[in-house]
Amino acid sequence: MERPFEFNGIAVKTPDTFKPNFATTSTEDSDRTQDLVMHNTPMGTISSYSFEWKYIEPEEAALILSQIMNRSEYSLRYLNPLTARWEVGMFYTSNFPFGTLKHVNGRDTWESLSFNAVVINPV
Repeated sequence: MERPFEFNGIAVKTPDTFKPNFATTSTEDSDRTQDLVMHNTPMGTISSYSFEWKYIEPEEAALILSQIMNRSEYSLRYLNPLTARWEVGMFYTSNFPFGTLKHVNGRDTWESLSFNAVVINPV
């Protein structure tokens, strides 16, 4: 089975959800004038990627977390929507929500693992 997503060079199970998000930051003097015309000077765009695995095995969740938790940065191989290519970039993550621990088909399974990978350098 192909595993195209990698954290620090370690291949992981493909997430059930992978959603790119982009937020452009503008200079402090960007604003609307009294005639309501916007005068905007973009500084750059920060990208982030929402990951979610549903019904993930504890071993797979532990593998992923061991590569990204408590790190100032980590490398991520991901599909970049701006280039339509698989690339490696540097990211960080702060929060790691889990779903309930379930017993599925005789095995312990986390209902979900999700987090947001935020790029270190702007687009």
